[in-house]
Amino acid sequence: MILIFNNRGILIPVFLIVPFFGITILYSFLKENVGGFFATDAAFQIALGIGLIISFLWTYLTSYDFIKVNGEKEKIEMNNYFFYMSNRLWSYIMLGAGILTIIGGIMEFFYG
Repeated sequence: MILIFNNRGILIPVFLIVPFFGITILYSFLKENVGGFFATDAAFQIALGIGLIISFLWTYLTSYDFIKVNGEKEKIEMNNYFFYMSNRLWSYIMLGAGILTIIGGIMEFFYG
C-alpha cells in the first residue's frame, strides 16, 4: 500500500491508532471489572466515538506549526498532507465521525 504524505501528514494513522488502542484497553478493563452498561455493544460504540474525538483533538492541536522569532512564537503555514488532504481537514473528518459514532451508540442504547 502506498501512503501519500507531505511533512507531518504521515502521523495521521498514528493519531488514529494510538487513541483507539488506549480506549479499547480501557473499555475491556471496564467491561471485565465493572460490567453493567460497559458490557453492551452501545458502550463500545460510544468508546470508539470518544477515541475519534481524542484523535480529533490531537490532530487539530498538532496541525499548527510555530517557530520562535525574537523570542516570540509565530505561526507558520506548512503543508502537512495525508492523501492530498490537510491535517486540519482530517481532524474535522475525525470530529464528524466521532460525533456520529457517539450519537449512534446512544441511539442503540436507548432504542436498540
